[in-house]
Parts: sequence; C-alpha cells; structure tokens
Amino acid sequence: MSKVHQKKRSYENGGILKDVFLLTKSPDHVRTRLCWRLITQSENVVLYLTGDGVYNLLCPSVQKLPPKKILVCKEDQKARGVQIEGIVITLIDFYDRMIEDIMDEKNKVYVF
Repeated sequence: MSKVHQKKRSYENGGILKDVFLLTKSPDHVRTRLCWRLITQSENVVLYLTGDGVYNLLCPSVQKLPPKKILVCKEDQKARGVQIEGIVITLIDFYDRMIEDIMDEKNKVYVF
C-alpha cells in the first residue's frame, strides 16, 4: 500500500487505528469467549464474522457493538441460514475488505 493511500485511509478512518477481530468460532467455543472479553476492552473495534463465527449474530453480545462495526461473510451467513438484519453489514467483497484491514500495519489484528 502506497504512503498516499495509507494517509488517505487513515484520514477516512478519522486517524483512529482499529482493533480488527476475525471470529471463525461458534459462540460456545472457549476462544470466542476470549474474543468477546478483548472486544469489550477495545475502543475502536471492527468484527469480521466468517465460518461458524456467523452464529455469533444470534448472541446478545453482538448487539453491544455499533452496527457498522460488524461485517459478515455473505456466503457463510447464507450457508448456515443465519438471518439477522439491521445490526450487521453483509458484504459481497468481505475478503477484500478484511485483507485491507489486516494488511494495514497500523491496525491490531486478533484471530479466533
């Protein structure tokens, strides 16, 4: 990523660095509970849900996050029959967006 693109991206984010969480585990998994504890301690969270992680949409914990901070893989959501509207953003370009956030060296990334 070029320096100009990095500056533009930092400006778009309000200059705030993100804590990027990638959650692939189901709600009852021990790693998921650890993920939620870390999320509650973060000020600028972006949560990506993929695989069995989309089942977390059915948990009350997810409603504590701002709607624009929860991004879901459309294919995984559809494959698992999880239908939640209004609290999440379901992306067609999920992996492109996730890779951008992960590759931004200023962001912190947590994978569960």
